[in-house]
Amino acid sequence: MNVSRWLSLSIAIIYILFFVFSLVLNRDSDEISNRDIAEGAFGLLFWLALSLGCIWFGEELGEGLVGARFGLVSSPSPGWAVQLMGWILLLLPAVIFLWNLVWAEK
Repeated sequence: MNVSRWLSLSIAIIYILFFVFSLVLNRDSDEISNRDIAEGAFGLLFWLALSLGCIWFGEELGEGLVGARFGLVSSPSPGWAVQLMGWILLLLPAVIFLWNLVWAEK
């Protein structure tokens, strides 16, 4: 595995650990139901699978979109662009969290 894959996997593990620790800290709260936890876990896993899929298989995904219906895609997408979108998807929640943390203090 190359550095990009290891780094993205590390970030995904950090997100999962953050989710689990937030559940442990809020386990006494009556506001969080089992359904909310299951929906949150499913959403997290889906989002991580989408992000990691774009990062890990960017070349294959870019080549696979040629010939879409109605001719909207006429040439393959560059693999680096698909990987870049995967990185944006992966890092966006952390950027939003840090942005809110900084602006909440002011």
